[in-house]
Amino acid sequence: METMRSAVRRAGRNWGWVLLYGLLLIVTGFFAMVDPVATGLAVGIILAICFFVGGVGALIAAFRDAGWQAKTVDVLFGIMSLLAGVICLVNPFGGATTLVWVIGILFLISGGYEIAAGFKADSEKAWLILLGILDLFIGLYATFLMPPDTALVVLATLVGIGFLFRGLLISTLAFRLRGLAKP
Repeated sequence: METMRSAVRRAGRNWGWVLLYGLLLIVTGFFAMVDPVATGLAVGIILAICFFVGGVGALIAAFRDAGWQAKTVDVLFGIMSLLAGVICLVNPFGGATTLVWVIGILFLISGGYEIAAGFKADSEKAWLILLGILDLFIGLYATFLMPPDTALVVLATLVGIGFLFRGLLISTLAFRLRGLAKP
């Protein structure tokens, strides 16, 4: 039990580093929202890297001991992922815009499920149906009607909000750690 207390105190003594990390995330979130072009470029490049890593991993998996069906799927997935990585690297803004389309499709799917659940629900029927309709409108707009430059601003805002909230959470954690450092 004593080793646990000493470990907690040790972590608490380093609360300043945790706070610094939280503050850096908050600043990053702010800059992500202020400069959607740079954020779109960064997201597109990160997406390209993810596709490259996934593609290489799939190709490596394809040449391990498995049946021919698994090899075929892994080779096809690997090649498609590498091609997607090249496309995102050549046009990072296109890759970033594609993420907004994927988010829109997820809203469309979610809205359909919420409407279906609303019709089956015993309580909160109206709220579920209303939320489903709202999600369908958001999904339709994001997928089919939103211009690419607006999509970049939306993506930058979402990324920025994510960094801001994560930074606030970690900063709050830092102050709790500071309280644990006291004997």
